Amino acid sequence: MRHHLLAALVTAPLITFGVGTGPATADSVPALDVPAAVPAPAAVPAPPAVPVAPAAPAVPAAGSGAVHYAALGDSFASGSGAGNYDPFSGLCRRSGNSHPILWARNHRPDSFEYDACGGAVTEDVVKNQIPDALDDNTTVVTLTIGGNDADFESAIVKCVVVDSDSDECNRVLDRSGRFIDQVLPGKLAWTYGAISESAPQAKVFVTGYPHLFELGRSLGCGVAEWRRQRMNLLVDHLNTVIEEQAEKSGFRYVDVSAAFAGHGVCAPGGIQREWVNRIVPSDAWQSYHPNKRGQYWGYLPAVTAAIG
Repeated sequence: MRHHLLAALVTAPLITFGVGTGPATADSVPALDVPAAVPAPAAVPAPPAVPVAPAAPAVPAAGSGAVHYAALGDSFASGSGAGNYDPFSGLCRRSGNSHPILWARNHRPDSFEYDACGGAVTEDVVKNQIPDALDDNTTVVTLTIGGNDADFESAIVKCVVVDSDSDECNRVLDRSGRFIDQVLPGKLAWTYGAISESAPQAKVFVTGYPHLFELGRSLGCGVAEWRRQRMNLLVDHLNTVIEEQAEKSGFRYVDVSAAFAGHGVCAPGGIQREWVNRIVPSDAWQSYHPNKRGQYWGYLPAVTAAIG
């Protein structure tokens, strides 16, 4: 997400996100920080432990069998919110706990270009990330993009962070919904076309976004249920359009909603069950993004299963 309004409203320094200082490699980021199994209330069993480096399944590759992986997209791909940031990634805030880094560490591709950047929109992917990361040798691409184009940050600010009235919240959500319907399909088609042109041999995996919130009563939640429900419906709307455009381009859509179910903000059992950050006043750009549990337990298994 763009983070500008959110940062100002929770008193953190205003941060402007650009394209960062350059791509990362699997060995240039901080060491892997694997989350422990998520604590659970007595009535709910904790998820089983996951090995740090499970046996690598077969990976799609071009003729020689070499795997050349590129990870593109916004803050959900760069790992904003997951901690353990690569100091050389600048304001892109690429995390050593992000799912692209975790996948690359587990599968050891022959090369890895990591250009995902917090705050990116489709134009950033086309004009900056694709030229830097993709070429004729690229065999695997993962991409998460579209949330910033649809101005999800304004929706979070107006409906969650500030005490806005219901009319203002609904106006912002409706505006994002119209953009998703009327403008975003063309932007995604343009982006996907640029990927196909730059990496014609690649298999492309387009990830969606998780629900940021759980519904129902939750101790200390602080966000009205109707607002949480509308935010989740907007995510569903966005994911539907992303999936449609990905399939039209011959790409594989990777759904993460099921993996995150029960682990959004306001999850029963409290913050220890949540895979999405609440407000982080000291570093507002981390707010309402997957934490390291969300990247490891949510995104990574979905992406790994899809790539095969």
